[in-house]
Amino acid sequence: MGAAGLCSLLLLLLLGVPGHPEGPPPLCDPRVLEWFILEARDAERALAAARAQDVRGGVATLEAAVQRARELLPDPRLRPLLERANSAARSLARLLREMTAQVAPSSAPPRQWQVRSLGRLLAVHSSFLHGKVRLFLMDACRQ
Repeated sequence: MGAAGLCSLLLLLLLGVPGHPEGPPPLCDPRVLEWFILEARDAERALAAARAQDVRGGVATLEAAVQRARELLPDPRLRPLLERANSAARSLARLLREMTAQVAPSSAPPRQWQVRSLGRLLAVHSSFLHGKVRLFLMDACRQ
């Protein structure tokens, strides 16, 4: 509901419906409460779709970062670690695509971040999983 709609509703509640000086106030009309409920549901759906796009964009960024790290770090001792991170990122992306098939994919390219070490990349990966992905999946699984 926009600011104009909120102001109009407040005026109706405070001043009454024009042309109807008598009768119950609009707040007693069950349609008013139903309208508020529908507005809240629409807002909730919009927020859930934005969260899904944010998480999917983050996973795409993570996939790109791990792939780039694989290209830049040829050390064979790091190869298994990067392979596991890459496999986990791909699996997570696949899971999210299946869960959020009804959400339009973000058309924005993955964000570019500067990470100076593999340790920092893995720390960002862990934080992302503990934060946004965990919250998104908890909300999705409750529904």
